[in-house]
Amino acid sequence: SFTIESKTRVVEEGYSPSSSASTLDNGCYHRISHQSSSTSTKMIFGLFLPSCYKNEGSSNTPAMFFLSGLTCDDTNFAMKAGSRAFDAAEKHGMAIVMPDTSPRHDDSVPNVDSYDFGIGAGFYVNATSEPYSEHYKMYDYVTKELPSLLENDLNIGKDGLKSISGHSMGGHGALTIALREGKDSWKSVSAFAPIANPVDCPWGKKAFEGYLGSVDAGKVHDATLLVASLQAPMYDEILIDQGTADNFLEEQLKPEALAAAAKKSGQNITINMRNGFDHSYYFIARFIENHVNFHAKHLA
Repeated sequence: SFTIESKTRVVEEGYSPSSSASTLDNGCYHRISHQSSSTSTKMIFGLFLPSCYKNEGSSNTPAMFFLSGLTCDDTNFAMKAGSRAFDAAEKHGMAIVMPDTSPRHDDSVPNVDSYDFGIGAGFYVNATSEPYSEHYKMYDYVTKELPSLLENDLNIGKDGLKSISGHSMGGHGALTIALREGKDSWKSVSAFAPIANPVDCPWGKKAFEGYLGSVDAGKVHDATLLVASLQAPMYDEILIDQGTADNFLEEQLKPEALAAAAKKSGQNITINMRNGFDHSYYFIARFIENHVNFHAKHLA
């Protein structure tokens, strides 16, 4: 079961004057809360529903998941890039799902005074180290629990009719989840400025040491290593956009390592280096329609 915390009309199509605050509405962006079995906390996710959405047993609305980056929650993408993303998704009859980046909403969730670890920085792994192992199960939340809720309760993304994208830490999450789970679970994958080789950067090392006990344990959550280990290409194309003026490019993101791994394994990865763009949501907003269109092609 779930609760609609709020809903906001974002496209003109789908308006119904008879709708109530407690019902899902076509053409609206919703914030939805539920009690999570993965994180043992309340979780809130964002959900855009296109005007063609039907919640009937035989219906199946395709979905794009968007995973956000460090310091974000479920609202950042919707507020800062949503208008362009929702408009593009409406054209294709796609839902957009926006999970949180970590557990929160509970005093028992451990946290540290740091932007790159703890609340807002779950890194899309299942923590095994105390005190984080009880609540920080974001891998299971994004790959199992949330898709199951959407499929069973809302007829969204059934039969693997879903794709995944993300930014920065969320780009890392999107790439690693898609590469680990495969095309039966995620039809396509893209990323904006992903942390592409986390075992070899400060953000990744800190996360893996803190959540998993060692950098070595994080190797199975490293997009560069996962691509390098492919015996055959998994996706016909992986789409990445990266700004050339991103102040995290050299120290934290390392797209060149991912490109080298792709060359080695034969996995086709398009890395668009966007001149003068930084790490911000202005960059995401500028190119998000390309990504929605890319995923729509694979979800058709």
